[in-house]
Amino acid sequence: MISERPAEAADRAVPDHWEGDLIIGLNSSAIGTLVEQTTRFTMLLHLPPMPSHGSGARLKNGPALAGHGAEAVRNVITAKMAMLPDYLCKSLTWDQGAKMA
Repeated sequence: MISERPAEAADRAVPDHWEGDLIIGLNSSAIGTLVEQTTRFTMLLHLPPMPSHGSGARLKNGPALAGHGAEAVRNVITAKMAMLPDYLCKSLTWDQGAKMA
């Protein structure tokens, strides 16, 4: 929750606090963004569709096959953030807008 992030992350004076968001495009394509709040350094997250995307009927409450379901996004964030030294990753606040439902 944004209310639970460290106070130092709110004023952007201390580096190494990140914010994430999702950009949804045509045909359920998606790109994730990770932005370091002090420097505004941005990393893009490639979120390809799952192999089963677009084939057959969609199951209600089934897995998100478009590539931007919770598990797919978590795995991509984890892999991308693992490329950085630990001291560069103090916190990550993820946007919780409607597209993240």
